[in-house]
Amino acid sequence: MREIKFRGKNKDIGWVYGQLVYDTNGNPYIVQEVEQDNSYGLEETMLYATIWYRVDPETIGQYTGLKDKNEKEIYEGDTVKLDNSIIGKVIFDNEYLGYFIYANEGNSIEEFENGEQPLYDYQNSIEIIGNITDNSLEEVQNEQ
Repeated sequence: MREIKFRGKNKDIGWVYGQLVYDTNGNPYIVQEVEQDNSYGLEETMLYATIWYRVDPETIGQYTGLKDKNEKEIYEGDTVKLDNSIIGKVIFDNEYLGYFIYANEGNSIEEFENGEQPLYDYQNSIEIIGNITDNSLEEVQNEQ
């Protein structure tokens, strides 16, 4: 069973990792630690967030459950390099309910002609080189 967790960027401290929750106004938070409390005489145990950070909703990405060739966790929104030639981003495709590498136009390798390939097929040959929040796909391609 894969671990379900998220990351998001907090404007003050940068990237944070944990569980994703929303307040009643729809603001997203990453919760890193919770405590249990059953001192109110309720039958249920209540959980209270003790460490949480508000994050920019545009930066939220879910952990794919996979790691790159350097054993770094791969998140939705990561920019990856495949075999030193193709640069793409990790996306979640709702239609197929899976993670894919979406290659930018101009990549001429045959299997990317349709744009997307299953991430699982390439996990051992890709390397995370950035993410779409900190640098655009085009910026990363120009650096390589």
